[in-house]
Amino acid sequence: MRRRGGCLIWLVIAFSVAVLFLAWQYAEFRLAHRTLSAGMTMAGLSVGGMSKEQALNALELAFATPVEVSYLDQRFVLPPESVAFRYNVEETAANLERVLRKRLGTAGFVAHMLRYPEEPIAVPVVASYSAQRLDDFLARVAAQYDRPPQPIVPLPSDLTFRSARPGSRLDFRASRERLAAALLSAADRQVALVVETEPPPPYDLSMLGLMFKFVLESHPGLVAGIFVKDLQRGDELGINADVAYSGMSVLKIAIVEEVYRVLEVPLTPEVSTWISQTMGVADSNAAANLLLARVIGNGDGYQGAENLSASMRYLGLSNTFIAAPYDEAIIPYTVVTPANARTDITTNATPGMQTTPVDIGLLLEMIYRCSRGGGALIVAYPGAFTPEECSQILEWMGQNRIDSLIEAGVPAGTRVVHKHGLAGDTHADAALVFSPGGDFVLTVFLHRPQWLAWEESAPLIADIAKATYNYFNPLP
Repeated sequence: MRRRGGCLIWLVIAFSVAVLFLAWQYAEFRLAHRTLSAGMTMAGLSVGGMSKEQALNALELAFATPVEVSYLDQRFVLPPESVAFRYNVEETAANLERVLRKRLGTAGFVAHMLRYPEEPIAVPVVASYSAQRLDDFLARVAAQYDRPPQPIVPLPSDLTFRSARPGSRLDFRASRERLAAALLSAADRQVALVVETEPPPPYDLSMLGLMFKFVLESHPGLVAGIFVKDLQRGDELGINADVAYSGMSVLKIAIVEEVYRVLEVPLTPEVSTWISQTMGVADSNAAANLLLARVIGNGDGYQGAENLSASMRYLGLSNTFIAAPYDEAIIPYTVVTPANARTDITTNATPGMQTTPVDIGLLLEMIYRCSRGGGALIVAYPGAFTPEECSQILEWMGQNRIDSLIEAGVPAGTRVVHKHGLAGDTHADAALVFSPGGDFVLTVFLHRPQWLAWEESAPLIADIAKATYNYFNPLP
């Protein structure tokens, strides 16, 4: 009997301890659930540690905040009331109560006692908006900010260009989904609209032609021949580019090119001196004639001129020739070309040597391509040219530093290799220009009957060069 009574006492004690432990655990469980659990969210907002009232108030405050919207680099806001946004506090509170009752039930108490980690739970939030008003908002945004691609635009007042611009178009469906999600979110109220971009139109040299027209309008009676070639895209622009002009010193480019075709490098010091005097600032006609006679013509300057003209024809430059060396009065024969046979435009080109803006421009391109290992010179004359030799031709041209004409029209420090020519009624400059926006050929010939003043031609050629440089390097 004594043993049985002792067991009963121990059972009572154990039961009392168990009841006390359960009571302690339940009190702890209830205390822990006075605030919302750490893993609980409402409309994306973390409400862990808040009371029910705090959580509902936080939602109301968040939903009253305008949604920040961006269309590329444009920023604006969408007030919730503008799309008839409604946050139903009562139904949301009821949803929260149902979640809490479930968590405060037996299963929740057992999980607490066993120290199971609480699983995250998203409490359903009841809110709505007008889909039609949201679509209307997006339509207004598209009307204000959508842009078609825009071509390069000339700005004649300062001879610059505004660069071509890409187009943009709002993706309605994807943007609507993002905005709707932001409206219903209490945590993420920022939206980058989905915008499709269209590439800008390709550059069109006709825009540069419009600029040239503007520049030349103030020079009535002047016969201007201009040729531009984009050495990246291959696009060309010509104004009277196939009109015959006096070749003048510009044709010394062809003389030096022919010297390199005939001779092997390294050149003798004597030939190098003649080239330097021909292409540099000295612009020596006598040195050019020595190259024609002793290198190209095997001792005969007229034969050198004939050989050069034949080579130009072989290269497809049929309007370019030298019939007699520089300063010779005797022209042994008349050369008829498609350019000088024209009767619509007259430039009084000397019969001794002629070219066209396009011919001399294409010859410059050939030398440029050759210096990079390709182009017509290497194809037409296999083994006669190397990239190093053509690079040397460009270096000789680079010695012609006059700080005027095309050089004066481009920013300081721009590499310009060119050769200019001057006669009483005709002034010209032919250049390769190396610019950040792309390398290009520019040849300009100006003719005014009787007399062309340097005070007119020099700034005009500089303006043409400035406009061309700015076309390849437009304003951002």
